[in-house]
Amino acid sequence: MEVQIKAKGLPTAKYLRNHANRRIRAALGRFGQAVQSVTVRLSDINGPRGGADKLARIVVQLKNRSLVMEEIGADMREAIDRLADRVQYKVACQMDRLIRAQRRQALIPIPIQAAD
Repeated sequence: MEVQIKAKGLPTAKYLRNHANRRIRAALGRFGQAVQSVTVRLSDINGPRGGADKLARIVVQLKNRSLVMEEIGADMREAIDRLADRVQYKVACQMDRLIRAQRRQALIPIPIQAAD
């Protein structure tokens, strides 16, 4: 799984990139080859004015689709943690849906023609 983390306009960018990398790898590591790549963007929406303006955005590229999620908060660490939890849940739901669809296809009976 390839993980890219980009931080813009944040004073502790290196620390936040390391935190995001650990959290995302822990959240998505169990899905193995199903997750092809992950891109995380961390930014401060309105600069040093303060408030709930820290944006964490993730794009997860799966084999057959991609997921895009965002989390906004006053503290970037908390936003990253919430985003990691949410994306883990969503990817698990997508994988369950895919497995159920494959099982349904396996259970469809194939008609057998009688020999003449």
